[in-house]
Amino acid sequence: MTETEELALRCLCGTVRGVAREISPRTINRCICYCDDCQAFAHFLGRQDDLLDAWGGSEVVQMSQARVALTAGLHRVAAMRLTEKGLMRWYAGCCNTPIGNTLATPSIPFIGLLRVFIDAPSEALGPIRGRAFAQYAKGGRAAVPKDGSSDFAMLVRMVPKLLGWRLRGDHRRSPLFDAANRPLVEPRVLDPAEREELRRAQAAWRNETPAGG
Repeated sequence: MTETEELALRCLCGTVRGVAREISPRTINRCICYCDDCQAFAHFLGRQDDLLDAWGGSEVVQMSQARVALTAGLHRVAAMRLTEKGLMRWYAGCCNTPIGNTLATPSIPFIGLLRVFIDAPSEALGPIRGRAFAQYAKGGRAAVPKDGSSDFAMLVRMVPKLLGWRLRGDHRRSPLFDAANRPLVEPRVLDPAEREELRRAQAAWRNETPAGG
C-alpha cells in the first residue's frame, strides 16, 4: 500500500461520505480504546451493542484532519461533548454512526476516526498499535486480548506525528472547523442528568458477561 492510497468513508446509511487521503499504516495509528468516555459515546448513540467489541472497546484510527475530506451529507454531521471541556465527538445524525473524535479546535490537527466510518479492509490500516484504558474493559485488563500491541509504543509513535502535522500547517485544513477555528456545527453538551443516565447504562452493560467470557 502506498501513501497515495485513498480510503472511502461512509456512515452506515450512506448519507455522510468522504475520503481519507495519503493513508498507509506508516501515516496512521490503529488502536482500541476502552475508556469510559468512548463507551459513553456509543451508549449516547444507542449503538453500544454493534459499535463496541466484546470487551467494550472502540476501534479508532488516528490521523491528521488534513487527510480527511467530507464529500456528501455534510448537513447531517452533528457533534456532542460529554462535558463542556470534553472531546468533540462527531457523528452522522442520519443513522447515529460515529465519525471521529477531535479536540475543541484544530490547533492540534488530530482526529480519531471510528473504524465503523471507514469503508476499507483492515489490512489497509496496519496492525493494532495499542489498547488504551484497558482497566475499563469488560472483565478488566486481564480480559483484553494480548496481541503484542503497546500503549507506550503507540504514544511514542504518535507524538512526532502530531508535531509534524502542526509544522506542516495541517491545522489550517480541517473538514470540521472553519477558517476561524469554529466547529461547523454547535456541539450538544450533555447536562449532569444526561451524563448520570449514561453512566448508569454503562455500568449495567459493563457488568454483563462478555461474549466468550
